[in-house]
Amino acid sequence: MLENLLNSLYTVFSNVIETIYDNIGTVIYILVLLLATTVIARFVNKRFINYSKRVEKNMKMDITRFTMLRHVTIGCIYLAGIILILYTIPSLRSLSSTLLLSAGVIGIVIGIAAQDTFGNIISGIALTFFQPLRVGDLVTTDNVYGEVTDVNLRQTTIKTPDNRLVIIPNSVLNKATVTNWTLNDRSVRWPVTVQISYESDVDLARKIMMEEARKNKYVMSSELVYRMHPEVSEDVRVRMTTLDSSGINMSLDFWVADRDDAYSAECAIREGIKKRFDTEPSVTIPYPHMMIIEDDTECMRRFKKPEKTNDNANNNSEPEKEKVKN
Repeated sequence: MLENLLNSLYTVFSNVIETIYDNIGTVIYILVLLLATTVIARFVNKRFINYSKRVEKNMKMDITRFTMLRHVTIGCIYLAGIILILYTIPSLRSLSSTLLLSAGVIGIVIGIAAQDTFGNIISGIALTFFQPLRVGDLVTTDNVYGEVTDVNLRQTTIKTPDNRLVIIPNSVLNKATVTNWTLNDRSVRWPVTVQISYESDVDLARKIMMEEARKNKYVMSSELVYRMHPEVSEDVRVRMTTLDSSGINMSLDFWVADRDDAYSAECAIREGIKKRFDTEPSVTIPYPHMMIIEDDTECMRRFKKPEKTNDNANNNSEPEKEKVKN
């Protein structure tokens, strides 16, 4: 059994070697085509990357369309190389012609079998030309925040602040709600909510919160805010938003030049406000507490000693009666 298997493998291997030897010119040609296709694709990819960086820097144009065009061009180069290889092999030449003639039927079959893939491609083209987001934009979608690093025919890549790469299919992204923080400009108004007790001095709390915001390095100056956003009446503001069960909620709003710095500014300002409140006896941060009021009669009923029942009294009197009879 083992000898037959070894003979079969030897026969197959010998036929392969013989076929390669007889068609050594074709094999070399195919290898050259593969190498040439790979080299050309990498060269074009590198040229596209360098050109897009130069255009973005000098002409201040976004590179999203250049990125999509780069992916499409490279895909066409590889497709052309595959077609040339198929036509090089004589046994596959007739098959290639048949496939081209029946491309309509094959397209329908492939379209049904790969609806998601074609949906991603169409969505990628739509994202590229309508541009709800671009490469380099800061976006939030489905609780994912980060910078768009790539948009290709299948997917969009978002890099989060903790250095994770989130891959989102284009068809999903095309249907989702996207918050683009940098479509027009990178500045953003950012809120910080702080709760104070009902006994606190509201005016003093407002003053402290505004002072801590204005001295933060990430918060934009009033001159810059009014120049970039003429419609804004206050660069920093504090408003009383809600009267909660535990205290008063005060909302601080300030402008940050870059969305990436907003969270750092929020943490630093909140810490500064807490330290300032600790030094002011008239401003305190409340602790959650609950007061329970109970009816006095209910308390008396709980602590009152239980009375003896009639059954217990009768049972205790029966032995006395029997003792008298005796």
